[in-house]
Amino acid sequence: MPKFDAFYAGTDEATQHLFRFFTFGFNRSVGVRGPQKLALQWLKCFMTTKGSDPTNLEYGTEFSNLIGSNVRAMQDVQDVVALCIQDCNEQILQIQQKTQPDLDELLLTATLVKFNLTGADGFDAYVTISNAKSQEVTVNLPSLATRT
Repeated sequence: MPKFDAFYAGTDEATQHLFRFFTFGFNRSVGVRGPQKLALQWLKCFMTTKGSDPTNLEYGTEFSNLIGSNVRAMQDVQDVVALCIQDCNEQILQIQQKTQPDLDELLLTATLVKFNLTGADGFDAYVTISNAKSQEVTVNLPSLATRT
């Protein structure tokens, strides 16, 4: 049985009432394509705790294990984030070798572009996800906010 993911497209408040999500029946649903779909696929893998998907125990990263961990040095946190990004990139590239997506949904790279300390024990990490058409989406990891 094939496995499917449903992705959500963000909308502004003025047009929210025009769209319906998770309507797979007679109502029209919104499709997410291009760099935004790539960013969502990448984030899903990045935020999934490794070992939590029973169909693929190797899927995901250790990023969510930082929450409540005893990693104290912020340089160590930055290193963990960078390793998780690298792991996620490798997994997405393996998946895409099998699925052969369009060029605007094909991962070129995702890189940590900014890492800031916030407060005593917080951080902001920004990752830029690039596709094969050199289109980019920048993601703020702790909040998952995106901008193109």
